[in-house]
Amino acid sequence: MEHPQALQLTPQQESIAGLGPGHGPVLVLGAPGTGKTTAALAAIVRRLDRGLDPQGLLAIAPSRASATRLRDALSAGTETTFSEPAVRTWSAYAFDLIRRARVAGHLPYVQRPPRLLSGPEQDTLIGQLLAGHAAGFTPGPAWPDSLGEAVGTRGFRKEVRELFDRLSEHGLEAGDLADLGESTGIAEWAAAAELYQEYRDLLDLGSSEAFDPAGLITAAADLLAGIPELLEGERERLRLVVVDDLQEATPSQHRLLELLGAGRDLLAFASPDSVVQGFRGARPDLLAAFGSRFGTEERPVRNLQLTRSLRMPAALSGAWQRIARRIPVAAGAAGRTFEPEPREAPWNVPGESPPADGAPGRGVGTVEAHLVDSPIHEMRLLAQRILEEHLMEGRPLASIAVIVRTGGQVRAVSRYLTAQGIAVTVPPAETPLRDEPAVRPLLDLMVRALAPDAAADTAGVELLLSSRYGTSTALDVRRLRQALRREERVAGGTRGSNELLAALFDEPAALEGLGREAAGARRLVRMFEALRAELADPGANAETALWALWEASGMEKAWTQAVHEGGSAGVRADADLDAVMALFQAAERFVDQLPGSTVLQFVEHVLGQELPMDTLANRGESLDAVEVMTPAAAAGREWGLVLLPGLQEGIWPNTRLRGELLGSGALADVVEHGPHILLQRDPASRLRATRADELRTFATALSRARDGVVCVAVSSEDHQPSQFLELAVPWTDPDRPRPVTPVARPRTLSALVARLRQAAEAEEDAAVRADAAAVLARLAASPRPVRGAAPEHWWGLLPSTTHAPVTPEGQPVRVSPSKVEAVLDSPLNWFVQAAGGEAATDFARSLGTLVHGIAENLPDATGSEYAAELERRWPDLDMPANWESARDKERADAMLRKLAQYALLMRGQGRTLAGREVAFDVEVPGGPRTARLRGVMDRVEVDADGRAYVVDLKTGKSQPAGKDVERHAQLGSYQAAVLAGALEGKLEVPVPSQPAGAALVQLGTVTKSPREQAQPAVDGEDWATPMVLAAAELMGAAEFLARHDPAKGGRGGSACRLPSVCPLCVQGKQVTEP
Repeated sequence: MEHPQALQLTPQQESIAGLGPGHGPVLVLGAPGTGKTTAALAAIVRRLDRGLDPQGLLAIAPSRASATRLRDALSAGTETTFSEPAVRTWSAYAFDLIRRARVAGHLPYVQRPPRLLSGPEQDTLIGQLLAGHAAGFTPGPAWPDSLGEAVGTRGFRKEVRELFDRLSEHGLEAGDLADLGESTGIAEWAAAAELYQEYRDLLDLGSSEAFDPAGLITAAADLLAGIPELLEGERERLRLVVVDDLQEATPSQHRLLELLGAGRDLLAFASPDSVVQGFRGARPDLLAAFGSRFGTEERPVRNLQLTRSLRMPAALSGAWQRIARRIPVAAGAAGRTFEPEPREAPWNVPGESPPADGAPGRGVGTVEAHLVDSPIHEMRLLAQRILEEHLMEGRPLASIAVIVRTGGQVRAVSRYLTAQGIAVTVPPAETPLRDEPAVRPLLDLMVRALAPDAAADTAGVELLLSSRYGTSTALDVRRLRQALRREERVAGGTRGSNELLAALFDEPAALEGLGREAAGARRLVRMFEALRAELADPGANAETALWALWEASGMEKAWTQAVHEGGSAGVRADADLDAVMALFQAAERFVDQLPGSTVLQFVEHVLGQELPMDTLANRGESLDAVEVMTPAAAAGREWGLVLLPGLQEGIWPNTRLRGELLGSGALADVVEHGPHILLQRDPASRLRATRADELRTFATALSRARDGVVCVAVSSEDHQPSQFLELAVPWTDPDRPRPVTPVARPRTLSALVARLRQAAEAEEDAAVRADAAAVLARLAASPRPVRGAAPEHWWGLLPSTTHAPVTPEGQPVRVSPSKVEAVLDSPLNWFVQAAGGEAATDFARSLGTLVHGIAENLPDATGSEYAAELERRWPDLDMPANWESARDKERADAMLRKLAQYALLMRGQGRTLAGREVAFDVEVPGGPRTARLRGVMDRVEVDADGRAYVVDLKTGKSQPAGKDVERHAQLGSYQAAVLAGALEGKLEVPVPSQPAGAALVQLGTVTKSPREQAQPAVDGEDWATPMVLAAAELMGAAEFLARHDPAKGGRGGSACRLPSVCPLCVQGKQVTEP
């Protein structure tokens, strides 16, 4: 960046930069982009060049990111050497003041160096207190019944933090809050006072040196107000105080600034209508009292304005002013009126380089509004517009920002854009540290080493394998499972792949000799063993354990190389390295502040933080990537193009009243104006205040653009566009609604490959087909081949991997009685489902499993006994307490009562129960392939002749027709199993191999009584055994035919369960078809 004095300042900026010593307090107001920060920077440099001692300068910015940008610009713009940071945040200055006061002996009760309690740490501490109350470890406050189950939730903790922040800001103690609660009749305050006292006691007992963010400012102001010599020395030391974005300041920050700057050389800059820290207590309305608070008779306040936009051209400035006019005035009309930027205006943005001549969009300022018909089209529109700007117009990705209302939207948008191959970067303050993809695996490995019983699960191992360290695809994991199972069989073991995967870290030798599919697993095991070796050292702590993991991973070299290569992979690697650096910084801070703490305590500390953590760790240099963020993270910055999606009613603006659960907003009003103010705090006034705050964030987001803004909203039956869209771009045609924007496929490489493949196969013009094939060949042969371009990667074109049967010749074919009918009806459908192409288990199956489990434990109980057991086991389903759950519970109760009735019916027919849930495994020879019939019989009953009668309990709502039961495949398979000797030695009472029959007992139908659908005994003509052998032949084959029963839907496939892959169905397609 050029030296600030070399920049061509506007006359208004020059008048501010030229202020000499003794100018007194000055308030400079201006709209976004009018050059306030540039003027502040120029004024600082001029004073330094005139001999101002750097120790006599205090520059304050509202956030760490903005302070860093201003500090870097100042360092680049002056030759002055600074021994301490020249630009600080409010908290950083207050922290430094308290540190110096402690050294000077003004804080005898603080034994250790002061430290800042971060927001996530504060949230964790409050959560632990509430959890202790809920568990009965300590008595808790008597919260009003109106709060119900809200107590202890994340939202409740957020409300508690806001209330505690207001208490700290105003210097209130727990007793003050209790008194206010009693005098106003607000029961929530009385209860919160108890929690606040416990919170303060806990801090004073174990961390008296810890200050929460709001309390830190109040403590610093109290020090200055209470120690005259400290205040006098500080005012004498500071010869110039400069504050940027004063509109973001809280009441306590205004108080601190008043103590330091009243009647002194103070330069304060503000844009009253651009506020993003409202959720942290920002009060732009306090700007109206600046003159009375900071001026003196000798040095009254001077009010200046910047009225020329250096960023927004006419269209953008017009949109911003339409929004600003809807915001309540905070400091008169100042800061709203300005002249749009003529594009020939000088480029003087701190921290930014001027664009190259002819940069896209520099001659035009546009504000666009787009309606789309679905959320996915909204995402596609974002990707399409970004790619068009980047590929067609030459705009750098770093000159594009997507600003959304919430952190959840940040994550959703960034995931989608990344999946489209667009390089994306997200500010660290948008994602909790524990959820960073490069951090969570390290924490999980630590948990596995420190608490193995809590971590020994297959799902956890699969997550690690697919992580940034395991780098395994789903196919790799599948092949690893198969390889482990194969080695287990060779060794004579019987464990399944789940058990083998779960034991991976305890049995690393199992990976020896495996191929590429085990590469990620070997890296993870290497990291795990290095961690365990470090933990065996008595001197191990969080830092050393983390370093052992990181060093063993070997990812530093790979990720650094990816960063240098650039692209979306480089951006992701850059973010991963930043996240790991933040974790190391958190570990260092934890070890320094809590000497003697364990590694497990550090892991629990990070995992317990549900909020993003600010970090002092240095971030890597910015790459060419689109930035996705919230308005708070975008404040103080600018981009060429800004996209604003998510403009939906209820989202942006989000008019949900904040701080109302515990009355944090009411508390601030009562402290400032007295209890009578509560009479004026009606819902309408609070809603207006919330909407004004939302308007300020939207105005801030829109004003970040230099060239253009794209506003996007979804318009459908379920989604209503926000009024903000109309404010930004009014629709002027009264005769027709705003049209829906058609969204084309994004210009991504994957989309290009798909279009080329379609053209190469389906295009009628031979020249076009040849051209598409040539382009595909070029993409496939590039140094970094484009995925999907090479024919060897296309589904359906590769030759079959094998023509051998699924079950090798000479081996018995496993046959399940419940699948015999499916394979006979359509071998193809059976095979696809057996290979995993089956829908996830629904609740109806879970309900049936519960009923079967109760029937197994209580095979011959009464209706009341079944009801009691159902009541005991119902919570196992983890169903919500609603009408649907109550209905399902009634249905389960009805099924069990039918089961009790069936027990009476069974005895009435002369049968007795001989076994329940009888597992069997028997070979059935005699066909081209031997069947290995395996399954479980729900009930085995014995008739008067001692023969076995197999009963299958059905909990579904459908049932077969009576004529179909005679040859019912599942029942017939059970009888074939009995004929083959499946029950030999399985029952307490020996039974002959000749069955007495089988039956379906329908429990789930709407009838009041159970229905027994009996199948006659297989005697004489044995039709069941040939049926089982036919099923075995089909199941063990190398090819699987599609069949349709004309009686069940014919060629239309109405009864086909997999019509999309069935060649007989209209919907069926080859995998290569578009």
